Amino acid sequence: MTRQQQLAFCKICTHRKNDFERGILCGITNELADFESECPSFEKDENLSPRSFGSMYSDEVHLPTASAGKRFINYLIDYLFIVGLGALVGGVIGLVLNYVAPEKLYLLDQDNKLVDYALGAVLLLVYYTFFEGFTGRSIGKFFTKTKVVLENGEKPTFNDILIRSFCRIIPFEAFSFLGKDAIGWHDTISKTRVVEMHD
Repeated sequence: MTRQQQLAFCKICTHRKNDFERGILCGITNELADFESECPSFEKDENLSPRSFGSMYSDEVHLPTASAGKRFINYLIDYLFIVGLGALVGGVIGLVLNYVAPEKLYLLDQDNKLVDYALGAVLLLVYYTFFEGFTGRSIGKFFTKTKVVLENGEKPTFNDILIRSFCRIIPFEAFSFLGKDAIGWHDTISKTRVVEMHD
């Protein structure tokens, strides 16, 4: 039996496990399929249609990671929303200070790079953790039809997303996308990937 014929079974088996380097593995043996006519451990995943699973994986069963262009568009859209969120939070703080302690309004006019960075980091953490934690997608990813998954293709837990979000505030993290695969530190450290979604 050829690898392609084996994959016809593996793609819809409940024991499937995706490995970015080797493709679909058996979750029981942690190896590539080696059966000749039928797999003794095969259990069809009734919750997953072969069509929907096949659209997520290529013939070699590697997740179709989002292109560098889409990742950049995600970044620009999300950045605009984070800036807008920052302006909204700043406005609310200003209104509260004006009502509670108007003599403290001067604090909003001070230029302190460290405070600005800290507030920006908090907004970034809240934004990405909220959206990716609950939907697997930031606002930018909704526009580009991409989503966050674990390296094995499964849905990330809230802790995975939290780690991913914290990694975004590493200095110069944005430059980690300059490689050919467009995979950044917040992807590799959290063991997540951004993949294309298909209807």
